[in-house]
Amino acid sequence: MGKKKLSEQVVVVAGGSYGLGRAIVRAVADRGAKVAIGARDSDALAGAVGEVEAAGSEAIAVETDVSRREQVENLVERSVERFGRIDTYVANAMVTVYAEAHRLADDELRRVLDVNFFGGVYGYWASLPHLRDSQGTFVQIASALSYRGIPLQAAYCSSKAALRTFFETARVEQQKERSGVDISVILPGAINTPQFDRARQKMGLQPMPVPPIYQPEPFAEAVATCCERPVRELPLGWGAQKLCWGQKLSPRAGDAMLLRMGWKNQHTDELKPQDSPDNLFETVPGDPGAHGRFDDQARESTAWTWARLHGGKPALIALGALAGAGIVWGTMGVRTEH
Repeated sequence: MGKKKLSEQVVVVAGGSYGLGRAIVRAVADRGAKVAIGARDSDALAGAVGEVEAAGSEAIAVETDVSRREQVENLVERSVERFGRIDTYVANAMVTVYAEAHRLADDELRRVLDVNFFGGVYGYWASLPHLRDSQGTFVQIASALSYRGIPLQAAYCSSKAALRTFFETARVEQQKERSGVDISVILPGAINTPQFDRARQKMGLQPMPVPPIYQPEPFAEAVATCCERPVRELPLGWGAQKLCWGQKLSPRAGDAMLLRMGWKNQHTDELKPQDSPDNLFETVPGDPGAHGRFDDQARESTAWTWARLHGGKPALIALGALAGAGIVWGTMGVRTEH
């Protein structure tokens, strides 16, 4: 169903202090939305609020660890107290650990699930009564890796797969209730964000997104569009779309490619101590903004996603025909960080 224009919306972004979340905050603020931002780091939250105000809108920052239900509920309550309602809730917070599945410690795996999976669920539970009132939208930032596990990312992929199926269930339930609440699950490809400098890793090497890499802004614009015109499930970037199709067509081909490329495509040659500071349990101080260290490799736009949202079926058919002529299936460009 049709939603309010963003200029008339109140948007909550959990995990909105840096990376993709920061870009989403700016994208909705640029369209006039009032924004409530939840995250753990006070410096980055202050920077995000400053960008909203510079765009001419209003914002509130609430220190929030989404793994704790009471803190997510507080984020929602503070948002309603300040702005009177919630029209869209965007669940974006995430953490990850780069390690083979058998090398994950139980507390590391639990933490990833607590933040990535339960953080989204807690946001849904807390915001749903308010979204029913506004007939609004719940947007879950998942990943193309919701459909395909890759080496070194067992914890992350598991959490994202759980989110996708949880919200498939929730979506149908809301449709049956005719609540007017839409649920969009977003499946981004690889993004140039600061998380690659903040993730825990057991490789001894600097993590990186799997090419093709995109800047966060075009993906944030797609999320902003879903706040007004919700899409059931939206891959962002050609790499994400290719992965989803490839997994349906030939998972064994994916296995073969991952055996060949699944490790080396996730790190640079730069050595990095395994005990480097990370944000798994504690924050890393400072305000890194939206972009990571890979600006020189990151694309500024995605024709596939634009066509999906704005070009209609003829544009998708044309792009699909061009792409289909040269597809080599793989996990290239799947999102592993926000």
